[in-house]
Amino acid sequence: MTCNVIEAINKARDVFGIKDFPGNFFVLLEKQNYTEKYKLLLFKEDIDKLSGFIGYGDNEICVICINYQRPIGHQNFTLAHELGHWFMHKGQNISDDDKTCSYSTEKTEQEANDFAAELLYPKRLFNEDFSDIIEKDLLRPDSRKALAIYIDKLCHKYCLSFDMIFRKILYKNRQIKQHSIIKREIEKALGCKISEYFEKDFYVPNEEKPEYQQLRTPYIDLEKKVDRLVALGKIGEATAEAIKYRNGIQIN
Repeated sequence: MTCNVIEAINKARDVFGIKDFPGNFFVLLEKQNYTEKYKLLLFKEDIDKLSGFIGYGDNEICVICINYQRPIGHQNFTLAHELGHWFMHKGQNISDDDKTCSYSTEKTEQEANDFAAELLYPKRLFNEDFSDIIEKDLLRPDSRKALAIYIDKLCHKYCLSFDMIFRKILYKNRQIKQHSIIKREIEKALGCKISEYFEKDFYVPNEEKPEYQQLRTPYIDLEKKVDRLVALGKIGEATAEAIKYRNGIQIN
């Protein structure tokens, strides 16, 4: 990692009060009044082929949107990725698809990916987990099921995708080229796909679950601000209703 990335990670940990790792970053932010505190508007929408994007509005407001049609681990990494852009590339409007949020060779995207990976799953903690995997001898061919169970626990702990943690382990063990082979061996040992053996809603979007729905917070904040302007006499009721309608706020 570059000094720029390390500096941004340390600043983010300080700003958001992160000690070791944030887990589900959405939950951490929801515990804070992040809109007022950080001038950050966070949306979750179905944005087709994009994983997420970051842009800027008036008064230096930062707008981040995450695609809720992705598994929660993917969403969490995308959020951290966009925050990486915020800390390191402020002012740039950037759209990210699944590829740029994982394997891009472009400098700004690499920096955002390095930022997200270290913020969500610090190298120090990964090395501890990897040592435990080695100690338990989970990388043996006859331990594929046990390895998958161990990785699934890590996925829930750090709120990351199975494939991301799986690849980190294989890369560390110099087996990354065998990714497809070992993954097939894991699914054979499980007797089904990974998403079918473990908690399915963690690995497959389910719109009945809140993590795969819109975030209502930014809409509620906007509604409050509009109502305040009406109360102060700065805009009329008709204007307020028009603003709410344009931004998807239901009018009773």
